[in-house]
Amino acid sequence: MALAAWAFSSPVAATPDEDFHLASSWCGLGERAGLCEDPQDGTMGRLIPSAIPPATCYAFHPEESAACWDPTQTGMTRVDRANADGLYPKAFYATMSVFASPNVAASVMAMRLFNGAFAVGLLTAAFWALPRRMRPALIISVAATSVPLGVFVLASINPSSWAILSAATVWVTLYAATQVDGRRRWLLIGLAVLGAFIGAGARADSAIYAVFAVMLALILAGRPRLSNLIPFSAGAAILVIAVAFYLGASQGGAVVSGLAGGSASLSKAQIVSNLFEVPSLWVGALGGWALGWIDTNLPSVVEVLATAVFAGALFVGLRRATLTRGIAVALGLASMWLVPFILLYQSRTVVGDLVQPRYILPLMVMTLGVASLRPGAARAWSGPRLWLAGLALTIAYAVALHTNIQRYTTGVDRLTFDPGSGAEWWWALAPSPLAVWIAGSLAFAGVFVLLQFAILRREAARTSRRASRPAAPAMMPTAGA
Repeated sequence: MALAAWAFSSPVAATPDEDFHLASSWCGLGERAGLCEDPQDGTMGRLIPSAIPPATCYAFHPEESAACWDPTQTGMTRVDRANADGLYPKAFYATMSVFASPNVAASVMAMRLFNGAFAVGLLTAAFWALPRRMRPALIISVAATSVPLGVFVLASINPSSWAILSAATVWVTLYAATQVDGRRRWLLIGLAVLGAFIGAGARADSAIYAVFAVMLALILAGRPRLSNLIPFSAGAAILVIAVAFYLGASQGGAVVSGLAGGSASLSKAQIVSNLFEVPSLWVGALGGWALGWIDTNLPSVVEVLATAVFAGALFVGLRRATLTRGIAVALGLASMWLVPFILLYQSRTVVGDLVQPRYILPLMVMTLGVASLRPGAARAWSGPRLWLAGLALTIAYAVALHTNIQRYTTGVDRLTFDPGSGAEWWWALAPSPLAVWIAGSLAFAGVFVLLQFAILRREAARTSRRASRPAAPAMMPTAGA
C-alpha cells in the first residue's frame, strides 16, 4: 500500500528520462502493431502511441499541474529514442512491455503496481530465506534508504527500481548461502542469481554493482572453504551474467568515458569541489534533491529526518564490528564517494549536473546493509530507537508524498492540506488524492508497528524458552570442602 500510494502520486512520465523509458517499454518485446512499429526508414526510430511523447509537457514547470497532457490522443508518432539501439539492457523493458497497451495511462499504472508488488515479493522471499540473524540487515538497509527517492523509484517504470532491488538482495543472499546448507542454501543462491539478473538486466551500472555485491559477500564469508564451493560458483555465475549484460548494452561505455553533455574539461578548483560535494548526492537520495524531473523540491524536514535515520542506522550497525565487516563497510563507503567522483570527472561536469542520486542509491543500500549485519541487531532496534526512527521516516514519507501529489494536482504554487483540493489533474477511477496520501502514510507507519510487534514476540518466545529449561542441578560439596 505504501508503494502503491507513490504509484498513484504522479502522472505518466514523472520520473527522469521517462520519455525514453516509456518508448522503450512499449518496444521492449520488439515490433507489435499499434504499440511499436518500424517506420521503415532505415533508422533506429520507432512509431509508438501518439499519447506518449507529449506526456512530459509539465516537466521543469513545477508551478504547473499535469493537466496539460491529453491521454486520449490516437494514432502513432515517431520517436528517435526507444532503446532500439541497445543503449540499455533489455530485460527490464521486455518485462514492462508485457503490460503495454493502447491505453497509456492504464498500462503505466499496471507497470508501476507490478513493480511495487515485485519489490515486496522479492524482499519477502529473501527475508524468509535468510537465517534469522541476517534478516534485520535486509530490513534496515531498505527501510533506512527508502524515503523519499527509494519509494518513488520502486513504484515507477524507471529501471533504477530493479537496480535498487538487486543491491538490496544480491550481497546478503549470496553471503548467507555460505553460512547455511541444504535446500535453504539453494534457495538463497537462486535469489542471489535472480537479483543479479534483474539488476544487470535493467542498467549497465547495476551490472557492475552486482560484481561489487559478490565481492562484499566473499569478503564477509572469510577464508575460502571447500564447503563453500557451491556459493562461490554461484558468485562466478553472477559475474558471467553481469559481464554479459554489461557488454550487451552500449550504456556501459559511460562507466569508461563518462556521461554525455559535460564541458570540455574541469578546472582544478572544480575537481576539488566535486570531491567535497559528493556527499550531497547521498543526501540527495534522502530528500536533499528534488524528485521527478529534478523539479519537485521537498521541504527540508524530509532531508533532515531521513538523513538522521540513515546516519543513525550506520552508527548503530558499526558497533562491535569485526575486521571483515569493517573492511566491507569501508569499501562500501569508499565506493559511495569514489564512484560518483570518478564519474563526474569522466563526464567533465560538477555535482548537480548529469550524475543523479539514483545512480548512487544502490551503493548506499549495500553499505548500510553490511554495516547492519551485527549480532543482536533486532534487540538493538527494539523499543524507543525503533519508534523514533519509524516516526521520523513516517513524517518524512508523509510530507514527501503530499508534496509530490500536490505538485501534479495543482502545481507547487498552491499548497493545501488536502492535495486534491482544486485538483486540475488526477487519475480516472482512482481513489482521491487525500485518500491516497492518508492510506499510504498509514501503511508506511504500519510497517514499523508490525516490526515492533515482531521483535516483542520474538523476545517473549526467547524468554519463555529460557524459563522452560530445567534448572541445573546444584553441585554437591566435596569432602575436602
